[in-house]
Amino acid sequence: MWNSIHKFDVSDKEIDEINERLWGERHPLGNCPDCGVIPNEPHEDGCDVARCTECGGQRLGCDCQNEDEEIWTGVWPGIKECYEQKLICCWEDTREWRFDLNEQAIRAMK
Repeated sequence: MWNSIHKFDVSDKEIDEINERLWGERHPLGNCPDCGVIPNEPHEDGCDVARCTECGGQRLGCDCQNEDEEIWTGVWPGIKECYEQKLICCWEDTREWRFDLNEQAIRAMK
């Protein structure tokens, strides 16, 4: 089981419980927190949350020539993938569990 801070001895059952708790806290968000669109609608131009449908990077900083619009799902980009893969991490200083979006992004690039 992935856990980016290996100092904590966490059982598979605890990982499952943490993963479910985090999902309940993060899903669904509702409207996009930047452009305000409702779920199942495309992000508005200039939205910081929108991802490129070709490379998966932030749309605003992407050099792809892809014209496809990303649809807001009601979930922050990468959270669903973290939940499905049980990618969680714990910050050593606060012992606060979070979905590991950094690891998810690394895996998505492979």
